[in-house]
Amino acid sequence: MHHDEDLLDQLTADHRALLVHFSELSGLPTGDPRRKELADLVTDRLVRHTRAEESHLYPLVRDRLPDGPAVAERERADHRAVEALLGELRLTHVTSPHFDRLVARLTEEVTRHAGDEEARLFPAVRAVTTDAELHTLAALAHATKQSARGRPRHQPPTERPADHLPPPERSLTERMRDFLIPGGPH
Repeated sequence: MHHDEDLLDQLTADHRALLVHFSELSGLPTGDPRRKELADLVTDRLVRHTRAEESHLYPLVRDRLPDGPAVAERERADHRAVEALLGELRLTHVTSPHFDRLVARLTEEVTRHAGDEEARLFPAVRAVTTDAELHTLAALAHATKQSARGRPRHQPPTERPADHLPPPERSLTERMRDFLIPGGPH
């Protein structure tokens, strides 16, 4: 963190660093184990970044902007969607085609979210906040990122996991009936 950096400068620098990591990810060949290492690094940095935004930026948004509560909730919903992708990515093997799709979706979501924040939200926050407040919040956000756990929050599954167990054992009577009357009513 630079001493002359305010909260919005710090969050913008985080966005830029994440976009560089996404570019590095896309430059590695499919299935390369370094993609998993880089995805883990992106996950860590992204989760720490979102914790800082939720702790220090969004309360400011909620309290000072017109429609602040709705704006803050929309931003938090974006974070929940990204964290769900991160959780799924963490559990997906790097050689799976699904890994590449998740990275592409994550890149798209984060790029859109960061662009929207930088174009709309940050200027609105800067207009209603003093430089001193933003510098104080930068130090607090830096501390939050240092102490935050870099793992996505637990997301409850949206559907039951696939059942890979063999079918239940059939009784002797059922097996004999199938043997004696192939294709008959069961």
